[in-house]
Amino acid sequence: MSLAEFGRAIGHESREAMLEALMGGQALSASELAWRAGVSSQTASSHLYALVKSGLLYMRKCGRFHFYELNGDSVASFIERLASDVPLKAGRRPRQNVKPELKKARFCYDHLAGELGVEISRILVETGALTLTRESYVLPEGGHRLYRELCVDLDEARSKRRLLCPRCVDWSERLPHVAGSLGAMIAAGMVEREFIVRSRNDRSVVINKAGKLFLVGKLGFNRSFFANAPDGGSRQSR
Repeated sequence: MSLAEFGRAIGHESREAMLEALMGGQALSASELAWRAGVSSQTASSHLYALVKSGLLYMRKCGRFHFYELNGDSVASFIERLASDVPLKAGRRPRQNVKPELKKARFCYDHLAGELGVEISRILVETGALTLTRESYVLPEGGHRLYRELCVDLDEARSKRRLLCPRCVDWSERLPHVAGSLGAMIAAGMVEREFIVRSRNDRSVVINKAGKLFLVGKLGFNRSFFANAPDGGSRQSR
């Protein structure tokens, strides 16, 4: 689509709220998205139709229900990059209006972002498990011990039909974190082992006690990283 068409597709607060809700990588119903955007079901349907028509969203029918999701990781990456490139208003510091739980740890489509995603990526670079280039991250030829700790099969990651480890600029931290098939497998492994738990209300995640022990003991996180970190309560049950 043209730039003007794209601008019209995203140029509304309700549509922005819907896209933000879907950046967690999950498919959400029309009624859930209406609630997230604070609009009626009828108004939400109009906005969702425009987003599907633009190619930004994909609609899936399950019986009489309609579920919506971002139309692929490339759309999520583009939205995240666009958000990080928006000029800040004069005098406003980066991250000023980001909710603490989203700033600390969240999903960016299917990989980890926020302080958690940035710190994992930083440690992978610092230990030689990744090399950061201008456009992406690069895996070392012989792999690295940290991927065994993260339960990531590098051969499987390389076999995916998507970019292996592109760099995604974090919109709250304004620093890079690893995305692509590698980033997705790191996040999936932490969810599977219940080191992190999704929020019910947004795309933030809570790092539980087992996750903190793993990040400190196996990845080398500083304990101060968890100071004032949100401690849980809301859990995703979907």
